[in-house]
Amino acid sequence: MMICCCMPQLRAQWDAPVSRYWTVKGHYNPAFAGGSGAIDASALYRYQWAGIQNAPQRVILSGHMPVYFLNREHGVGVTGYSLTAGRLRNNLLAAQYSYILPTRDGKLHFGLQAGILNLAFDEGSGRISEEENEGAQPIYLADGVKQQLADLGAGIAWQNHNGYAGLSLLHLNKPGFHTLNDTLDLQSDSLKTFIPRTIHLMVGYNIRLFHSLSIEPMGWVQTGNGTTRVQTTLRAVVANRYSGGVSWRSNDGISLFAGILIDGIEIGYGYDRHTHGMGKASRGSHEISLRYRFPAGQLQPKRQPQKSIRLL
Repeated sequence: MMICCCMPQLRAQWDAPVSRYWTVKGHYNPAFAGGSGAIDASALYRYQWAGIQNAPQRVILSGHMPVYFLNREHGVGVTGYSLTAGRLRNNLLAAQYSYILPTRDGKLHFGLQAGILNLAFDEGSGRISEEENEGAQPIYLADGVKQQLADLGAGIAWQNHNGYAGLSLLHLNKPGFHTLNDTLDLQSDSLKTFIPRTIHLMVGYNIRLFHSLSIEPMGWVQTGNGTTRVQTTLRAVVANRYSGGVSWRSNDGISLFAGILIDGIEIGYGYDRHTHGMGKASRGSHEISLRYRFPAGQLQPKRQPQKSIRLL
């Protein structure tokens, strides 16, 4: 009885990590909106834990651009994701805004995010079940919920041409929901759970070794509900066209990735090898990313030539 009464409540991290996080870092920190000085559109697809039935699949879409009004530079953006596990699905659609303040060595950003979460399962209830028969395929299971929740976030970031650093707090309002049960439909506080607040710290720097070769060390720290996850990355870029590297994630494993830039479109692929946690029962995870960036001036209407009536 003492153990049951004193047992702490545990919740899993809702912001599942990805390997190529620098391509969608605006999804985890609204302060990065408008930071590239161009129109930036990114998409990332992650197939997690290959070889496990009903394994989670995640799609992240992010887009942002700078805007100018009141003699100031601002950033606006939109982000969203879809996470599926079997027939169940969670979705997010959020708008982002950042106030950009020029400094001596770069730009300082203050960002806000507001969106709607459409929940169809509780990510904290995820588990892997293995059949008794040897060699049977493991199955990923999750309990279902049906809720629509408001979700808020905020962040601060600094960046220049050589590096960036950002700190954000997501799920600022701790969205709460009731878990559904096949036999009970009680909306009591004892059955209510919350999405925990999550702190994200991202840093990166560009070290140019030669004219055509640069090294980009990066790091990502996620902290939420008493759990901290660290991911470090070393990325090499050749001729501003080809890229590749390796990442290490605490209590998970390593990731190898590569990418290429074709006509302004960056295409990347990553493979994760899991050595800890539930992923050990899988054949790894796969990730594909696309990013397209072009100058914001291309969307502005071009001035039409005019003739003066005095010259007619």
